[in-house]
Amino acid sequence: MLLDPTLTLAYTIIAAAVAISPGPDVLFVVASGMRHRVKGAVASALGIAFGSVLHASAAALGVSAIIAASPLAFDLLRYGGAAYLLFLGCQAILSFLRSTRKTNAQSVEAEVSAWRVFQHGLFTNILNPKVIVFYLALLPQFVTIELGNVGLQIFLLGSIHNLIGFCFLICVGLAAGHASSWLQRTGFGRWMDGIAGIFFIGIAIRLMVSDSSAR
Repeated sequence: MLLDPTLTLAYTIIAAAVAISPGPDVLFVVASGMRHRVKGAVASALGIAFGSVLHASAAALGVSAIIAASPLAFDLLRYGGAAYLLFLGCQAILSFLRSTRKTNAQSVEAEVSAWRVFQHGLFTNILNPKVIVFYLALLPQFVTIELGNVGLQIFLLGSIHNLIGFCFLICVGLAAGHASSWLQRTGFGRWMDGIAGIFFIGIAIRLMVSDSSAR
């Protein structure tokens, strides 16, 4: 047995509550869905999920504990992530200000930018130190030493949270993507880049000043 069933059930309930609470990952997927529609929303959710897998692996290997113990490393990650999100926000707002391109050109951009959106989701998740703190604070409480393989237990617990979060982000992203597609047809779509840019900048500010949980 790799995990204690009773502890895992309690952890799953807590992980689900954390995963569905509004946070940087949720806002990022919504902004990506608004800007790049359904394909962008799914790509950003996949990027965040892959980043969470890397965080779970780092927690299992003890790397996260080293980073969390270093105020300098923690702040470098935090401000690096905020700077990256500010860059994305400014990029989206500039795109809005230059929004004279035709509808078919926008469709081509959404088609070819899915991989780029995936990378954006990956980097914003990796550069979010609050994910590190969340995993270090919560996961060890649900590890059973007697079962051995502590690192594997931590990774599996992190993966449970990641799976729940990914499913929720997909639902939120699909809703935002479909709403964006509808707004594009109503003529309001030209505002999507600007709104997404404000979302990205808001996430950056939240990352710098907030002490809330990772999602």
